[in-house]
Amino acid sequence: AEKIQRSIRRLWDLNLFADVKVIAEQATPGGIYLKITVKEHPRLDYIDVGGGKKIGETDLEEAIDLFPGQVLLPSEPSRLKRKLTQLSVEKGFLLAEVIVEIRDGTSEDQKVLYIRIDEGQKVKIETIDFTGNGIFSDSKLRQQFGETKERNLFLFRTGEFHRDKFDADLSRLVDFYRQHGYRDIQVLGDSSWYSENLKRMFIQVDVEEGNHYYFGEIKFAGSDLFTEGELHRQLLFHTGEDFNQNKYDISIRERLGSLFYDKGYIYAQIQAKETPAGGDTLDIQISIEPGNQFSVRQIHISGNTKTREKVIRREFSLKPGDTFNVSQLRRSMRDVIILNFFADVQPDVEDVSDHEVDLWVSVEEKPTDQANISAGYSEQDGMIGAIGFTAPNLFGTGQQANFDWNFGAEYGSFSLSYTEPWLFDTETLAGVSFYNVRRRWADGFSEDLLGGSLRFGRRFRIPDDYFRGSWTYRMESTKYSDFSDSFKDRNEQSIVEDEWRLSSSVTQVITRDSRDFPEFPTSGSVTSLSTKLAGGLLMGDDAYHKHIFSVEWYTPISRKFVIYNEFLYGFLAGLKSDQTDIPLLEYFYMGGAGLSLGTPLRGYGDRKVGPPSESGSSAKGGKSQLKASIEMRLQVTDNPTIYALAFAEAGNTWLNFSQTDPFDLNRSVGLGVRLFMPMIGLIGFDYGYGLDYYDPLTGRRVGQWQPHFQFGRQF
Repeated sequence: AEKIQRSIRRLWDLNLFADVKVIAEQATPGGIYLKITVKEHPRLDYIDVGGGKKIGETDLEEAIDLFPGQVLLPSEPSRLKRKLTQLSVEKGFLLAEVIVEIRDGTSEDQKVLYIRIDEGQKVKIETIDFTGNGIFSDSKLRQQFGETKERNLFLFRTGEFHRDKFDADLSRLVDFYRQHGYRDIQVLGDSSWYSENLKRMFIQVDVEEGNHYYFGEIKFAGSDLFTEGELHRQLLFHTGEDFNQNKYDISIRERLGSLFYDKGYIYAQIQAKETPAGGDTLDIQISIEPGNQFSVRQIHISGNTKTREKVIRREFSLKPGDTFNVSQLRRSMRDVIILNFFADVQPDVEDVSDHEVDLWVSVEEKPTDQANISAGYSEQDGMIGAIGFTAPNLFGTGQQANFDWNFGAEYGSFSLSYTEPWLFDTETLAGVSFYNVRRRWADGFSEDLLGGSLRFGRRFRIPDDYFRGSWTYRMESTKYSDFSDSFKDRNEQSIVEDEWRLSSSVTQVITRDSRDFPEFPTSGSVTSLSTKLAGGLLMGDDAYHKHIFSVEWYTPISRKFVIYNEFLYGFLAGLKSDQTDIPLLEYFYMGGAGLSLGTPLRGYGDRKVGPPSESGSSAKGGKSQLKASIEMRLQVTDNPTIYALAFAEAGNTWLNFSQTDPFDLNRSVGLGVRLFMPMIGLIGFDYGYGLDYYDPLTGRRVGQWQPHFQFGRQF
């Protein structure tokens, strides 16, 4: 009998049968003949879903986790109803009605799952009130809620309620109290009720604030590797201050921990204990057990199917034989990532003895070579196109090669360049380039340019190892021709026609780049100072000096939401009083996407910003320029990298330094999107509104929309 019962239970556990019967049909001296009769559960024929459009098709498909042909259990309707009701609540439809039924299908053993969802209207939060709060007002506590807000049309607050976001806001409320000395704060509960028409929601949150605490005496015990002064300097809190849970946790878990981890004590145990000392004071006892000190035995690299191993290893500041250092490991990972050769870089640490570890680094290669074929129309240059190929990681060596050919009715260029970033396996960069440019300017002249350059660079250790320097010697030959009569009338003193002019120059660029990622940086900055000198001791027909300072920095709001800022200033002056000593191409031009020449300023046409030329078709080149930008960037996906942006920027150029006016800027706002594609690189589109667009017919500044496309570069 026991064996029979076990067999029946196994049949039930299969979840295939609605009924199982065991009947004894015949008894014999050798045993009993049993007849087992089963009734199978019906199979799912199809799912009939109605409504739920406000919830979203994708979310509904994920929630309805059934498929035609599978066994349909009697418990499925109630399970799915709970699941869909919960999904509706999470989406803000608190009063949604959900019907889930099993109905007859095309045959007796086939059933239809009938689902109807009536979301109704979203309930709007009318008020959020608190009880038990004597220290902070209701208004102050409501400010701590990041997502759950009372409805306010003037502040563009919809007042929608989402349970998961509300729970996160309650956690923020607790954190707020604990940052102001109320360590024992508790949210006792929350309740809600609705208006008679079920359109308004009222929320009440009950809190118990508890006592207010201060930091008391702070003591360390268990380690003499650092002085008490060194340990105290890692703390973000001090005796007598309000108890702050956030500063307390960061000080113990991160700052004190990093102090030991950077010295190789990777298993250091740091425990903090709070002891009441009086009614409102907490003494802090911090016990430290450093454990063994570890060094790096070997570094193993895997996943580099194209990039040579030495290209990765040379970016490591942490070497075999070094004392293990967490900060150096993080910096090494950042330096490998910033190469932009890999989609992912993951480190792992393995103990190999009581005092040694092996470091395993796994990389995932990504396509780096970029091909560019494009065509378009520029108001200044007519029909334009481009063909190019860029290899940032040539044959996996880290060397860079570039070929670029731009062509058009009024503009064309050709360039070749090659760069070795680690000359003779040292931190010395060397590069060479050759180029040719042909241009017909709308202002009434043609220009031909032929040149080449030699470049050397070096990584610095002072002031810190984010600094780089490069020095470029450039020799160019330029000829201006086909001047229009009107241009000659306006520029008698600066015309040198049909004569090749030789330019010999040196450019120094000092850069500090601390970005965390190359395509979508979320923190860090890039600061650059470029200084160019032509003529003088370098000889040649041109004689001028040119300086450009720029800084851009990134402020993370969340992991995918970043604020980007940029500031740029440029200054140009001749070494002599003769205006012909400065080539026209060296002047500052601004406006448009900067595809052919000049500093980008969205919302305006190419080279439309600055002192207007007499023809009004473009702006004159300036000897001074200023630009400031801010962007709010939201990452949509990280593979491939796609992000949307909203921008505001302003800039201008002036004929000379004395006319520079930071309050005389051409402003613009707009929206854009960026997409990084393998083999293509960057694809971007911006739609900008120039608030101060100059109308040459009226001489007034007006607003105007302007689209901008770009390939292979960023603003």
